[in-house]
Amino acid sequence: MTYQETSRFPYHRTHWQDWCNLILGAWLFLSPWILQFGEAGGRTIAAMNASWNAWILGIIVFLVSVGATFRNEAWPEWLDFALGIWIFFAPWFLGFAGLPMAAWNHWIVGALIVILGFWNASTATSGRPSV
Repeated sequence: MTYQETSRFPYHRTHWQDWCNLILGAWLFLSPWILQFGEAGGRTIAAMNASWNAWILGIIVFLVSVGATFRNEAWPEWLDFALGIWIFFAPWFLGFAGLPMAAWNHWIVGALIVILGFWNASTATSGRPSV
């Protein structure tokens, strides 16, 4: 019996980039409390936008990354890539670029997700890996 016959996911290869994006999603979700950028903004609209964006996008990136760890397909990676672009540009679009902790957090996390998503999408396949 070969490895492929005994493995539950015989054509699956986990990419370390999926795990990094999973951690980045969890960080993004927790960052409003850890970095306290909701408090630094004095509960302004900008601070609330930053917090809600971090919470919502953190959950989405986390869930997409969990799904990507069980698939060797390109679409979850491209979705992470697109989410990373939104996260990066959100401080300008949502008006919290003036909150340094929130803005820099989004810029750094967004850039990392974009890089990892693109890198992973370029190596993902939709079919069986070549032997």
